[in-house]
Amino acid sequence: MDIISTKTAEITGGVALETTIDGERISTYVVTGVSDLEAIADIVPHEQVDAGAEIHVTVVDEIDTAQDQIDQVLDNLNPGDVAVFLCADEDAYNAALDLLGLPVD
Repeated sequence: MDIISTKTAEITGGVALETTIDGERISTYVVTGVSDLEAIADIVPHEQVDAGAEIHVTVVDEIDTAQDQIDQVLDNLNPGDVAVFLCADEDAYNAALDLLGLPVD
């Protein structure tokens, strides 16, 4: 799987990304410090929801399981879908960004 991400915005607790997976684009949101699914409404812009984008959400809870957790979401995406990764801590957040093709310094 060829994954490249570009940061499009800083959001509360994380970043919004435009992610290209094998040539297909999706919107991706990676945040830390959020575990409540109700917060998704504050993370994903209403325009994307109103446009009918399917939203896929998972928790990235540890570095050791990050690859599997992210792959489970990415394997089920269609072009135009939205992926939200709720990271348990800073290490999981950095691992998620790296796996999504946006290396952290």
